[in-house]
Amino acid sequence: MAIWTRTFLTTLFLAGTSGAVLPVQAEDESFLGGEFSANVSMLNDYRFRGISLNDEGFALQGGFDWFHDSGIYVGTWATNISDFNGSTVETDIYGGYAGEVDGISYDIGVMLYHYPGGTNTDYVELYGSTGIDLGFISAFVGANYAFSNDNLGNEDNIYIFTDGSVIVPNTPVTLNLHLGFEDGAFGDKKWDWIIGASVSYADLDFGISYIDTNVAGDNADARIVFSIGASF
Repeated sequence: MAIWTRTFLTTLFLAGTSGAVLPVQAEDESFLGGEFSANVSMLNDYRFRGISLNDEGFALQGGFDWFHDSGIYVGTWATNISDFNGSTVETDIYGGYAGEVDGISYDIGVMLYHYPGGTNTDYVELYGSTGIDLGFISAFVGANYAFSNDNLGNEDNIYIFTDGSVIVPNTPVTLNLHLGFEDGAFGDKKWDWIIGASVSYADLDFGISYIDTNVAGDNADARIVFSIGASF
């Protein structure tokens, strides 16, 4: 996923960490004209595009990012997963360019999905997205594309999504919505959707989300996901 997309989806579980193009995180001192940030979160399930990747169990996640004033960014993010061809960790390494023109934001980049210790597991996605943030309401659309290769069974994969968030007036609560469609190596015309709420308190972010898909199976059924996280 694009960095802001991942952050937005994290916001479906966590409060206040996104809703705009890039994460709202505390910034460190400038380094090479850019800023460092970090994030950490705990969830009762890691759902990726509606599917649990850790058998509906506990997930500990975190990442580091560097943003340049020009709009260039790089980062990495990791989480525990259930066994995937010998790996129990997902590590994402990404880089891209994000900006805004006349109030319309955009983000393009490339991401490597790396599974340490796994056999025939790694793959690369290209991503792009655009959206608008009006402060109390925001909406984005985007797509991720993975090229056909041996690790994907010689099949490509496309994921198209739309995200939205609305701040409830006179409250600290943000409502979050997500709808995605996937077809290819990871999904056969699969739909996933999320309805969530998030709130920040005492420098921590709390969230609750209802996640479901049109796919049958224990790891794809409806699930309530709770989370707590922080950004630095």
